[in-house]
Amino acid sequence: MFKNILFGIDGSSFSDIACEYALDLAARLDARLEAVHVVDSRVLEFPLLTPTPGCMAWAPFGLNELQQALRSRGENLLRETAARAEKTGVPILTTLEFGHPAQVLADIQTRTELVILGRQGEHARNAPDIAGSTMDRFIRRATRPCLVTPAEFRPIQKILVGVDGSASGSRALHEAAELANALHIPLLILAAAERENDEPTARRIVNEAHSLVRAHDCAAASFITHGAPALQILEQAASTNSDLIVLGSHGHGWIYDRLIGSVAAHVVSHSPVPVMLVR
Repeated sequence: MFKNILFGIDGSSFSDIACEYALDLAARLDARLEAVHVVDSRVLEFPLLTPTPGCMAWAPFGLNELQQALRSRGENLLRETAARAEKTGVPILTTLEFGHPAQVLADIQTRTELVILGRQGEHARNAPDIAGSTMDRFIRRATRPCLVTPAEFRPIQKILVGVDGSASGSRALHEAAELANALHIPLLILAAAERENDEPTARRIVNEAHSLVRAHDCAAASFITHGAPALQILEQAASTNSDLIVLGSHGHGWIYDRLIGSVAAHVVSHSPVPVMLVR
């Protein structure tokens, strides 16, 4: 299971929640934790066009002064995060990086097994949608599972995984079962039949998924629903009091090789609980 967890911090409230999930999972999984703050190099490229919280907005900094101010802010955030981890007894490594945040995270993901990011970051009020965000751009490059956290924290006590017969969905099922076993919590397996004639396929997929996880001694229940998959996943997560949704980030079709799947994008944007996306 996840023995190395990396999460991003940027000083936003969503980042604080990502930190809380990272600390909780690290403690429960006995995992090593790394907190990363990326100084966005685009601020240095256009210092007068992109004011950053924590710095004097629109101040006529020279590039050296601005870089030092951004570095100091990042170092302060990392120190605060380390102190927070120390209080919970979780060992942590802190890292300061420079570059485009999504690309930096994509480059360093090979040194971890799970990446945790807040759904929105420090510029959320200026760009509240998923499209174009650091999180969205990272998911397009992600080779590791990515846990996208919501606006509030609650401990993960039940997992809902959506299956659709795709390779990405199969890997999501594997990760969900492994996590459920490691946390000693139940797993719910859902397949959505969007049209009436989809029901036989959905039933076959969910039965195969259930057999697979039961073979790995995972306590699981499975069911199918009818309707648009994204809406059904959200509705069933709410009705079953699931605390985590696990999905493949890409479904069927050529477009999913280039974009985050529409089901995953909708669920991430609207879910009140964290969503783990698996490529």
